Amino acid sequence: MKRISASILAFLLAILGVFKVHAQSPETIWLTGGVTTFKTGETVLVTLNASSSTLIQGFTFQIRYDPACLRPVNASSPVPGMNGLPLPQLTGLVDGSYASITPQTVNGVLAEVRFTTLKGCQTSLTLESAALAIRNAEGFAAPLPGVFIGERNIALNIDSEVGVSDSTQQGSGSILPLDPPAAERGFSGWIIGMLIILLFGGVGFGAYKVFRIGG
Repeated sequence: MKRISASILAFLLAILGVFKVHAQSPETIWLTGGVTTFKTGETVLVTLNASSSTLIQGFTFQIRYDPACLRPVNASSPVPGMNGLPLPQLTGLVDGSYASITPQTVNGVLAEVRFTTLKGCQTSLTLESAALAIRNAEGFAAPLPGVFIGERNIALNIDSEVGVSDSTQQGSGSILPLDPPAAERGFSGWIIGMLIILLFGGVGFGAYKVFRIGG
């Protein structure tokens, strides 16, 4: 009986030890923000954080924002050796990517992302996706499996009153520009209509002159 009790106790301790290891070292990414109330023209700073027991050699993230309320400025990573990889940006979606040639330990801030407030509104930032990258056995970059994404959303309240702009504020480490694409400037419908009318008018006037001279 004592042997059976001892075996059961050892089994339970082994299970608890496994659970404890998994609880202490999950691979997690989450988004945080300090101040959530701003004035127009001020800088919004949000932080991408991660905790990983595995050495990584890069990370990626996508943050959804309202282009009518916010304009992305740049991102910076304090992780040593991480270099920003500029990617084409889409309106309303920040797309950031960093890579390192040597494995790095991460347990805290991965990147700081900055936005400029454009007008008074109530909006939010959403961590659309995020991943940690490692080098696989073949030597290629691959996403680290089993990464849990924690807090995704940050609510912001922006006042229409103009605040003090701090355009010189920069982060530490590799700076990654996040300029959104330039707005496309197309012709409006009435301008196209006027051009068509002028075109046909010019053709008609030219034909009239030709036939009149010929007559």
